[in-house]
This record gives sequence, C-alpha cells and structure tokens, in this order.
Amino acid sequence: MDNYNNLVLMLKDSQTGFFDSTVGSYEIPNHMEYIDKIYAVQEGDGYYIYLTLTTHEIEEDWKYSGLFDLYDHDVFSERIVEIEELSGDFNPKWILKIQYSENHKQIEELLNEILNIHVEETERIIPLINPDDYTEETEE
Repeated sequence: MDNYNNLVLMLKDSQTGFFDSTVGSYEIPNHMEYIDKIYAVQEGDGYYIYLTLTTHEIEEDWKYSGLFDLYDHDVFSERIVEIEELSGDFNPKWILKIQYSENHKQIEELLNEILNIHVEETERIIPLINPDDYTEETEE
C-alpha cells in the first residue's frame, strides 16, 4: 500500500482542540490533494468527521466567487450531515460534517465517494462560470 494514499483520521478533543488519538487510517487512491484537513470530534453520544475540501489553485477572483455560487450542496444528498462554505482562504473550501461509523470499509468508501463527487462538481462548474457575472467593468 502506498503511504501517500493513506489518510489518518485523528480524534480532536472538543474542549482543548488537541488531537487525542488515531481513529483510523483509510486508503484514498485518488484526489487526496483536495483534502485540506480532516478530523473526528465527539458530539454528545456520537462521533462526527469534519472534512474540509478545497480546489486546485484558483487564480482569478471571478472563478472563486463562481465556484461558491454554482456549487450544488445537494450532490452529497444523504452522505453528509451538513456542509458549510469557508471563504476567506486563497482557494474556496467547504467543511462537510459526516456521521462517523466504526465500520472501517464503510467510512473508507464514503470518503472516496465524497472526494469523487467533489471533484466532479468542481470540474462541472469551472467551464460554466461566466467572468462577466463576477467582474465589474471600470469606466475610464
């Protein structure tokens, strides 16, 4: 197994913010570069994974805005608990909250499926972004 395809999920203490222990290690054969960060947190009686996804480098501001405007959160349907847009970074980011399961194979498949959906969605959007919708013309 290639070490660069392994994703380690750590449990983050909700009080201190420190990582306590390793929850699992998952094989991610494709699209690992779209993961900005990932960790698990206990909330009440359950555990949730917080997965922050990003994009390839976005150099134009109009693409940045267009990605947020056109990104369809519903593509994840029943796979996630919630999604939040995280603006203010160099590239667009989305934080996905996922119900954790102790079923290792199920989580590994889910993470890979979510990554594939995210990549497909960003690839679908980029050609659709009209720069005229996101740039202001300046009068001289």
